[in-house]
Amino acid sequence: MITLLSDRLAPITSAIGFLQLPLAEAAETLAGWRRELHGAARTEEVFAALPEMLARLEPLTLAVRPRELLVATERDDWTAYFDCGLHGGDPVSIVGHLTRTVRAAGVVVRSVPHTIGTIEQPGRHGAVQFELFGPLPTSFLNYVRTVSVAHDGSKWRFDATGTVQDFEDTERYTARKIRDRFTSEQLAAYCAAMGLRPFDEGFYRPAGILVESPVRLPPGAAELPLAETQRQLGIRPGVAADVPG
Repeated sequence: MITLLSDRLAPITSAIGFLQLPLAEAAETLAGWRRELHGAARTEEVFAALPEMLARLEPLTLAVRPRELLVATERDDWTAYFDCGLHGGDPVSIVGHLTRTVRAAGVVVRSVPHTIGTIEQPGRHGAVQFELFGPLPTSFLNYVRTVSVAHDGSKWRFDATGTVQDFEDTERYTARKIRDRFTSEQLAAYCAAMGLRPFDEGFYRPAGILVESPVRLPPGAAELPLAETQRQLGIRPGVAADVPG
């Protein structure tokens, strides 16, 4: 299965958002929204390789996102988004809101190997998801297209809603095995058609902006370094390549 950095920094890299905005504009828009919500937000330019920039998101947290990272890409018009969520990032709400705010396109990808009861303990429920957002309202918020294969805890489920895009391989959606209807290879191909390479470390430039918001963790909420998060979730960096999907 294809993942960013072979899950070395999962769950930080399990879900990635993309905004069709230059880095500075994306950071200004995100920080402005955070100031509206929390009364303040601090931005800091970060210049380093992608793993070092992502390390600035630690410790990982539940319920709130005090740290968010925007990263420049090889495409000047696309910026990547990561956050400090302990169970994986939640870029959907961010990308969905900001694309409506600034009238831009956005993409969210998720690639999680299915390892329950196999090579990780306790293991993770697998998911491969592509979500495309537009600047205008649609039949549901501003979702343009969603294609997803995910394990819901008991079985695999395939979903495809919205407007079919020209780059889609829709014949695959009728595969007998649900898990084969949308794979990480297809996800990467769909992104490539839009000029994105989410699972290629070289696609990310060594420049980002860290946005920090003054939010407090709820009482008893976890706040853990990445290594401890991986230990508790049973994540074994590097095993994703050995998992189909």
